[in-house]
Amino acid sequence: MVESEWKDDRIVLTPINLYMEYILLSYNRYLKENLKDVSITYGELTYIYNIKYFPSISQRELAETLFVSEANVAKMVKKLVSKGIVEKKKDEHNKSRNILTLTDKGEDIFVKINVLTCAWERDISKRFSNEELFDFKEKLYQITKETTEL
Repeated sequence: MVESEWKDDRIVLTPINLYMEYILLSYNRYLKENLKDVSITYGELTYIYNIKYFPSISQRELAETLFVSEANVAKMVKKLVSKGIVEKKKDEHNKSRNILTLTDKGEDIFVKINVLTCAWERDISKRFSNEELFDFKEKLYQITKETTEL
């Protein structure tokens, strides 16, 4: 667990992934506390965000984006369809391709989660200026790109 004041050597020697894990655990706890009326898991949230951000994404493309198997995507999509959050349609130009979109319910859930996420982000980054936060996000984006190229 993160203590209130780590020494510089501990900060430097702690792997990035451990920091990311702490942040995700905290975020997941925050969502559970604030989304009691919405029955979704953190794993489902990842799919909802990616379906929203990549309009007309196929199941295969989603699997590639999330570094998971197509079977894993099919299982998750089935859950989200049964919850009325995602709609799956055959591509008119390629019948073997399933296109994923959020339903109206899925869009509502996305908005609710995004509002909560913005509030959480504001709370955890209140010591940073907008410019510092942007720079930090830009660095995270660059790291994310580098990890996909490994």
